[in-house]
Parts: sequence; structure tokens; C-alpha cells
Amino acid sequence: MKKQTKRWLVPCAAAVFTIGASMISFAATGWQEESGTWRYYGSDGTPVTETWKKSGNNWYWMDENGEMATSRLIEDDENHYYVDESGVQVKNQWRELDNEEKGDDEAETCWYYFGADGKAYRASNSGSTTFKSIKKADGVTKRYAFDENGRMLYGWVDDQSERLTDDDAWRTGIYYLGEAGDGALRAGEWAKLEVEDEENEDDDFQDWYWFYFKSNGKKTVDTTKKINGKKYRFEENGNAVFNWYATSSNTSATPGDMFYSQPQDSWLSLGWFKTVPGESVDPEGYESGEESWFYADKEGEIVKSQIKKINGNYYGFDEYGKMLDGLYKLSVNDKEIVSYEEIESESDLPDADEAWEVYYFGGMAKEGAMKTGSTTLEIDGEKYTYHFRKSGDDRGKGSNGIEDDIIYLKGQAQTADKDEKLRVVTWEDEDYLVNTSGKIQKKKNNAKDGDDRYYCTDSKGIVTYVGNEKKEKEKE
Repeated sequence: MKKQTKRWLVPCAAAVFTIGASMISFAATGWQEESGTWRYYGSDGTPVTETWKKSGNNWYWMDENGEMATSRLIEDDENHYYVDESGVQVKNQWRELDNEEKGDDEAETCWYYFGADGKAYRASNSGSTTFKSIKKADGVTKRYAFDENGRMLYGWVDDQSERLTDDDAWRTGIYYLGEAGDGALRAGEWAKLEVEDEENEDDDFQDWYWFYFKSNGKKTVDTTKKINGKKYRFEENGNAVFNWYATSSNTSATPGDMFYSQPQDSWLSLGWFKTVPGESVDPEGYESGEESWFYADKEGEIVKSQIKKINGNYYGFDEYGKMLDGLYKLSVNDKEIVSYEEIESESDLPDADEAWEVYYFGGMAKEGAMKTGSTTLEIDGEKYTYHFRKSGDDRGKGSNGIEDDIIYLKGQAQTADKDEKLRVVTWEDEDYLVNTSGKIQKKKNNAKDGDDRYYCTDSKGIVTYVGNEKKEKEKE
């Protein structure tokens, strides 16, 4: 192990002179060079030991053998100093030295900073972690902390100038000071740090978290904070939350879910975002691994179980906050979706006397947006015409009744199939005759369907006659 300076962080400002150029020899006292080693003789003619002696503007340390020390860390009166290869006491300089007291979790070398008086900066007597502002060689000033022996601290540090090196250091540490060769206090900035967290079973967890350190260098804990226009949530150990987070403003309220984007970002998602549902609230959706669209309001709360207007369009959301997409039968109370079922086949269609109302979310114009007006939908391979209310409290609800000479039941136009050609549809206790387009057939006389039955209708399209034979004209 080399016991000497490894490198400088800040170049020495003062010129360093050789011992021969800066000292004056005297016959019996003072500085004497003996076989390349310098000593300092006192008035009694013996070499002085374990003390500082000055020559010119520089100080030198005489060791226990009376020899001038070089390239060595000096401990004097509970302070630490360093003398360079010429024996000069170092001032206003960084020095990287071999770590003589290296523990299992410590680097091979350690850094010291020697101030204007030559003393190594060290922890204050108060026991609290304090920081010194030091300008680096590149002109940037950073803050550093040191232990009681003057060694620069790094990694996670508590509030008593102690390095924390166990697996829970990220939980209990207050400050983070970079790697062994760094040591600069993180302040007003983010740091992505590796951690040991066996409690986190999230598939997206990659053995690191984001931490944010305030202007005083302390990590942000157990709070929400807006940083550069984005909102973040920090847990009690200081790690930024990612993925789903359940929160409640009071103990009696139902927890609401918020979503903080994937680990690389971790900011609170506002507005639209697409992801897999949270396991705690939608185990089935989580298990499927299928992504869904969600919408968070300006506070980050997920919109759930309601029809909501967003940027001029209306959208439906289930109890987990997943956006509805497709044809649904809903029970709605003042925009709140009380219950819902997706219509995937004809057997799912509601009967005329059921309380369900039919809505359609999606289509070519905008994914998930509530459809109004007329559209063609395919169910079980068959195409159907639907019409949905365009305004008012019933906006988006499937039409019920006669509109533009077409009868709609739960939004679906009542039509005859191609083989039938004509069909009788009952609406409000009246029988109407409709064709394959759903148009009510008015003032028809002996119109024939696909089964050779004949129909007559009045001016409203109400059936006045049906039979296997043509109706004879009444004689005047």
C-alpha cells in the first residue's frame, strides 16, 4: 500500500520551495541536514521532536525521531495536518490518502481538505452534521462533510456525521454525498440511487429509487412536492413513489388511487395515461396485464364510476378508473355509473322492459369518446344501426321511440332482415310496419313481405291489415 498523496482536487496556490532553498543552516542550533534528512536542533543541542518548525512562510513537522516528516498525515493536538513530499504543511488543498483505518464497507483511500490554517476540516463538536463550502479546481463550489478525524464523508450520512453502510442506509440516511471519490452534498436536486428493498414486490422495481434532496441537503420524506411543474409523492423513507398509490384525505373516505409514472420518471400523472390497473384495486385487470386508459384530475385523483366531460368529449369510467371502450348497457344516476355490463353479443342486449340504457364509447373519431347521433355497430357478425341522444341529460343514451320515421329500442333501429323484407314492430301498443332500413312504411296497400303476407298501413305507418291474401278494395 502506497502511503502517499494520490491526487489533488485543488492545485496549491502557493509556490513550494525545496528545503535547501528556504532554510538557513546554523552551526549548533536550528536546521541541519544530515545524510539527506533534515533536523531541527534546539538550544540544548538536541533535535526537537513532535512539533512544528517554520522556515520562511512554510511550516514543517519534526517527527518522534527528530526527522522532518514528508508525505505524511500528522495528528497534533486532536487536529490533522498533511505535509507533502517536501515536508511543507499543506494548506487550502484536497488530498487523497491511503485509508489506514479502512473498514469492510470503506474505500481504499479517503479524502481530506486542509484549510488556510493547515488543519483538516472535521465534524463540529456539536455532534450534528455540518458542511463546508469548498471551491473545486473547476471553479464550482460544493458543500462537503467530514468525520471527527477529518475524513470526507460520502454515501448515506445521518445527522451526526456518521456514514451509514448497511442495507437500510437509504431508509435511515438523511443526506447523500455521492460516491467515495465525490462527497459533494446533493442539494436541490434528484439522485437515482441503488437500494435493497425486499418489501417491494412490484415487477417494475429495478433495485433503485429516485430521491429528491432539498436545498439544505436533507432528503424529502413523507410528503407530496411539486418540482419543476410536476407533482411527486415521497414515502417515509424518502423514495419517490411510482406506479399506483392509494391515498385518502380522511379516515372515513374511500381511498382514491393516484398513478405515478414508471420508475424512470415517478411524477404524478395528470390527465390521460395508459397503464396496467393496480393490483390492490383490480386484481383481475392486473393479472391480465392488459393496459387501459385512465384519467386523473388536476389533483391527480383517478376518475371512477362516472361519465365525465373532458376537452369537449364525454367518457365513461368503471369503478377502477378504466376508460370504457365499446357498447355498454349502463345504469346511470346524474352522471354516476351505478352499474354496467359490456355488450359483446346479441344475448347481452337489454330487453325493452329492462332498466338498462345503452351507450357507445369509441369509434373512428376518438377512442373512448361517447358517441352521439347515428352509427353502425357490428354484433355477432351482424351490422346494426344505432342512434344516441345528442344533448341534455340523456346525452349519449340510446334513443327510445320514433325519430326520422325509424323506431329505436335502447338505441337500436328496428329493421326487417333481407329475407323478411318487411316486419311489424310494436311501439306504445301500436303495430308499425318497417322495411330493411327501418323506415316506417306509411300508406301502404298490400305490401308483401318475404313470406308472401300482405300489409296495409295508415298515414302513420300503423298496420291496418295483415293477411295471406290481398285486401280487397272497398266498394264505394
